[in-house]
Amino acid sequence: MLGARTLSDSMRKRDDIIGGIVNAMAPVRVLAVVIALAVSLAELRAQSSGEVPQALSQMIDAERAFAARALVIGWKASFLEYFASDAVGFADGAAGSAREQIGANPDPPPGHQLIWEPRYGDVAASGELGYLTGPSRSILPSRNKGQPRHGVYTSVWKRQRDGAFKVVLDVGVDTPRAASFAPGFTRASSANRFSGDYDETTPPLSAADGVLNSALRSGQAGAYRGHLAPGARLHRPNMLPIVGEASALKWLASQPAYASADSRYAEVARSGDLGYTWGAYRIGPRQKPAQQGFYLRVWVRERDGQWNIAVDVLQPQES
Repeated sequence: MLGARTLSDSMRKRDDIIGGIVNAMAPVRVLAVVIALAVSLAELRAQSSGEVPQALSQMIDAERAFAARALVIGWKASFLEYFASDAVGFADGAAGSAREQIGANPDPPPGHQLIWEPRYGDVAASGELGYLTGPSRSILPSRNKGQPRHGVYTSVWKRQRDGAFKVVLDVGVDTPRAASFAPGFTRASSANRFSGDYDETTPPLSAADGVLNSALRSGQAGAYRGHLAPGARLHRPNMLPIVGEASALKWLASQPAYASADSRYAEVARSGDLGYTWGAYRIGPRQKPAQQGFYLRVWVRERDGQWNIAVDVLQPQES
């Protein structure tokens, strides 16, 4: 849910289901509006995407409750409440404990609204790991005459020992204007999803991530070709999301090769059909890269056992 920025900037983004009504409302009325809107959006979700697995519905509800809580107690307190104890964050050029990084930030100024909503995502068949993405909006009355800053977030959620879902990784990008999503909630395509039929030749997720990183040193389009899931999304700083293989490959062909890309972590759901990786990257000349930071990739395993990318996010860091 967070953009290309320092951590404090990143916490200011998320898109809107509430709008400018918040300042005029007491917290109880805010929650009432959130609940009413959530019901309406749930109806749209059912209409637009058919059956949604129970675990995915629970994740969506958790994200919406998270967003509503941020409007009542502020983004910092709500992030501490909804992030898992082992959640990872990227700040000041380093990966570390997200909760420690969040806690080190000053409290948000009065009137600051961080507003977001899940609009797209999926959950593993085993129901304990999934992801959500959607538009975000950050509003501060004293900044730019109250005009919003827009972004797109991606959050990875994991079921905890007590059965609740919490965020284990959360990244995002700034966008030049509000990003468009289909009405309600759309579940990512799962028609060709892996269901346990594979053999010892199937690569582990860490290997797939490493192979992609190696290929990125020769060129971006070639590295991603054949490794994008249906409806794959590229989230890049200061751009609207690039959606679909054709659009992604066309844009990637115009981009420079990576100087380096190093996989740091990989986790796969028990069902083996969904997972995520993160690591560090540098783009451009090795001695003076044009951009460097951290990446998040959400992967899905297809029926043939191969891993393909559902969402790929770059979060630049200041050097």
